[in-house]
Amino acid sequence: MPVVGVVAAIALIIVLSIKKVALSKVMFLSTLVMALSSGLSFTQSVTTIWNAFISPSTINLVLSVIAIGLFSTIMNETGYLDKMVQGLHGFLGNLKASIMVVPALIGSMPVLGGAAVSAPLVDKLGEELHLTPDKKAAVNLVFRHGMFFIFPFSPNLILLANMIGVQVNTLLSRLWPFGIVLWLTGYMFLLRKESSLGNQISSEQPGTLRGESFLVFLKYGSPLLVALGLSLFLDLPLWAAMLTGLVLGIVMAHFEKVDIPSLTTILRGANLSQAVAMLWIMAFKEFVTMSPVFPTLVEHANSLGISPPILAVVLPLLFGYVSASLTTTLGVLVPILIPAEAHSSAVLYLACIIYAAGFLAYFASPLHLCQVLTCEYYKIDFSQLYKLYWPILLAVGIVMLAYAGIAATLL
Repeated sequence: MPVVGVVAAIALIIVLSIKKVALSKVMFLSTLVMALSSGLSFTQSVTTIWNAFISPSTINLVLSVIAIGLFSTIMNETGYLDKMVQGLHGFLGNLKASIMVVPALIGSMPVLGGAAVSAPLVDKLGEELHLTPDKKAAVNLVFRHGMFFIFPFSPNLILLANMIGVQVNTLLSRLWPFGIVLWLTGYMFLLRKESSLGNQISSEQPGTLRGESFLVFLKYGSPLLVALGLSLFLDLPLWAAMLTGLVLGIVMAHFEKVDIPSLTTILRGANLSQAVAMLWIMAFKEFVTMSPVFPTLVEHANSLGISPPILAVVLPLLFGYVSASLTTTLGVLVPILIPAEAHSSAVLYLACIIYAAGFLAYFASPLHLCQVLTCEYYKIDFSQLYKLYWPILLAVGIVMLAYAGIAATLL
């Protein structure tokens, strides 16, 4: 019965994800299937779910997701995000640098389909570099998504850190090479050979203007910079740091007489559906952890000579491509693929492999919302992007395989 429940739950997640059912509903139904097939009584199942909901890690996770959504709404609605980007572009005085940094900065705001926000800005900068529409689309997506491996406020990073019981900074200490490789190869294959004529003209700004632009960046980016500083250097809980940045943004808007978004608008950006999804993902994780199916699966794979690092590469690639959701991939596969008895170092590397494989599949998936919206904006199709992507994704894949080799030596 547990085996049937696990297969049914995973199949349900894949099918409902393809049908674009809300992640909160997907994880609720999948958790329900796991509970019904677990062999536990009704009372035991309810207790398991409740304990997952009220655990400190779950509460911090949910509060962080809500706070990030509220903060992102304030930054977008007040126009501070646009001004921060404009200030940074003026300071850098370099079109190639700007076109890489702009989508990365906006990528720090985890808004669903957020690549659509940066697409017009990249389009404008790309015109000055004479980029084709497909190349502008690739630039928008590649440099935005490098933040998945670098930015400590990424909901997926926070989720993974909570699932394996480590600090986000610990996870980042192993994941950052993926982001650097993605950005470097993105530059090499997308921008390096492009004409630098517009780039040189833009870089000839007087020092005073660049200084003024930097001040604009600092001023309007201060809510984000303050939140980052509080979280990274003072170890303030993520949700508290983001709410502090939110309050700073509202105070700035008040004194500048900028229209502050209505309470309804702010609450609409609270990511409540995603927060509910986090609750059910953590409950799903509890049932997965308790299930005898997954230890048996890993043992069977090992008996066939299939090591956990290989499974950590293959399964997320398949699952993530179909589901087009890194969050779902992590929630389902991390408990399955990381052996409970593994050393902490092995757990960390396996988690990074699962994250990287899930990212590659999610990034390339035709169901990936950022990719769909970007292709619609630039009026191109997926095949044009894949022709530009493949060497960049291959480079990230090579790093992932190197990590798999390291993990194999630690198990």
